[in-house]
Amino acid sequence: MNIQAAPAGAGSVIDSIGVALPDRVMTTREVLDGCRRRLALPLEQTTGIVSRRVAGDVEYALDLATRAAEDCVSRSSIGPADVDLLISASISRVDSPDRSTYEPSAATQLRHRLGCERAWAFDVTNACAGQFTGIYVADALIRAGEIGSALIVSGEYISHLMRTAQLEIADELDARVACLTLGDAGAAVLLTRADDGPGGFDHIGIRTVGRYHNLCVAGPTDQPHGGVIMKTDMMGLAAVGIREMVKHTQQALAAMGLSPTDFDRFIPHQTSTLAIQAAVRRTNKVFGGVVLDERDVINNLPRRGNTATTTHPVALRDASRDGRIRTGDRVLFEVAASGVNVGTAAYRLDGLPDRLARGTRSTRTAPPRPRPAPWPDPVRAVAIGRTEPEPASGPATGAGPATATGPDVTTLQLIRAATDDCLRRAGVRASGVDLLIHVGVYRTGMIAEPAIAAIAAGELGFDGSTAATGELLAFDVTNGALGMLDGCRIAAELIRAGKADTAVVVASEVEQREPGAAGPAVARCGSAVLLRLDPDRASGFLGFHSRSVATPAADRGAWVMQDGGHSFIRATDRVEPAAAYAEHLPVVVAELLDRLRVRPDAIRAVVPPWLPPPVERRLRDTWPVLGPRLATLPPARDGADLFTSALPMGLRAVSAGGASPGELVVVVGASTGMEIGAALYRI
Repeated sequence: MNIQAAPAGAGSVIDSIGVALPDRVMTTREVLDGCRRRLALPLEQTTGIVSRRVAGDVEYALDLATRAAEDCVSRSSIGPADVDLLISASISRVDSPDRSTYEPSAATQLRHRLGCERAWAFDVTNACAGQFTGIYVADALIRAGEIGSALIVSGEYISHLMRTAQLEIADELDARVACLTLGDAGAAVLLTRADDGPGGFDHIGIRTVGRYHNLCVAGPTDQPHGGVIMKTDMMGLAAVGIREMVKHTQQALAAMGLSPTDFDRFIPHQTSTLAIQAAVRRTNKVFGGVVLDERDVINNLPRRGNTATTTHPVALRDASRDGRIRTGDRVLFEVAASGVNVGTAAYRLDGLPDRLARGTRSTRTAPPRPRPAPWPDPVRAVAIGRTEPEPASGPATGAGPATATGPDVTTLQLIRAATDDCLRRAGVRASGVDLLIHVGVYRTGMIAEPAIAAIAAGELGFDGSTAATGELLAFDVTNGALGMLDGCRIAAELIRAGKADTAVVVASEVEQREPGAAGPAVARCGSAVLLRLDPDRASGFLGFHSRSVATPAADRGAWVMQDGGHSFIRATDRVEPAAAYAEHLPVVVAELLDRLRVRPDAIRAVVPPWLPPPVERRLRDTWPVLGPRLATLPPARDGADLFTSALPMGLRAVSAGGASPGELVVVVGASTGMEIGAALYRI
């Protein structure tokens, strides 16, 4: 994943932008006055934030995302039914006053709210870099000709962290002070093929430097009043973020043969005016002269605050409306987020600013969908690592020995055991990996940011500052139990697009369920898959297919709840939705085989998702040809659900069970959001 300039005119263009802002305005003075302890803190002067919008009365994260997406689509001639890819990039999962949703994914819910029924949908999480991580993935797929359009949506209801901080901050040096800078917003970006038009992305690159992951961490508070809190080393994060961001920008511009003086406007991540000023000084120092003037930088902080993943689209929309950005401008987006993640995106504006200022629609039409065909360059699972699946038998404490079994096993221990096993089998060092994707849903401490992949990158030696390839991108993908299949598909697509050479997709599940919960638990286990192009073009993934098979029930899923400072998962029984989506598995697999022109009798085995034993037996008996070929997944104690690890554990079992080179296997995943995905794999 070395930094390089993208082919001119071969990428994506922003067709439209949508923004949703809550009605309520809260000033910085009001924020400080609301703190339990009086703070002698010049917050407005140091951050430049005069006010911000706050939700939480009638709107929450998914509501803001929905409204932004509706605004975005209303400004485009590309309708919801034309969208090929739908990515939710929010950090916040709070969708009511007292809970956050883990299942179904936000993208699944948005798909049905918006009518994007044909879109491949999943969530990407990468702290404040989430929106641009989604744009990066979508742009790569558009460049590769795999999709024609993508909708990347984010809804950030994060001002509730401010209310928690107001109760907890002890003094002006408290690590929770950064929570007082947050504001709420929704943003959506609709990308389509640039073709030969004047606008579009010339370059997008993001780097994860995971050894700094502990500089900013957000998750549930352990205090009796409940809520979510973010603890930030503001000085340390600003120093590292600015240094790494400017270095990344310098390398990206050198690869393109450009200088900061070739750009008209700069849009950085919006955290504070002091940070923006420091970034300008650092840029001029690194480039050896005055190449960047603060007047060319879009500072959107006074009326918005830090709106996390939505800052860049909101700033672009606002600056287009007030004339700071104009049609024809060349814009440099600078990405910074906890993790630490930094990035650079070079963009040429077409008539988007005029359309945003005048409220007119784009006239582009949806490009034709590519005709499905088996990949001529399969991406191979070089090695699969795993831990032994354990039942969930009580809340994880994070204590105990560094083993990958037992009730106290942690997320990081599972990831370490699975990836160590995977890398050992592949004969690859961690420094040889340039893409790391974590696909687990349930994690120790229910951390909201940074991405679990970024934490793993720093702890296990996957680091963008030391990777042998010169670059590493780490982010999370979630879509219930379907996450592993989606993660493998994303990694394979990025490898085929030339964005990565070696990818590791890792799953880990630590479900901290409330006592007495009904139905099978999610097994505490980990797995990892190392993916590369097969140099012989003989084995690997040959193609994927996924779709929604029904509207998810509003009362089915999994949520984070709190009681007296204790956080836990409340989940509905998994047996009923598994029985429901099992009925659709043969149809989705038949669609995959038809798209790839493969006969069912050519399939050696089908690796299913976890299914309750009666459902699995019925499927074996009623599915013509392929039912008897269902592979048997490794058992977990107490009948626990292998969840995101079902695919790698099943594929490894099939490979070890006598499958011969050249034989075809279908792997299937499904989620409680009533989505099913399938892939064709050649051993």
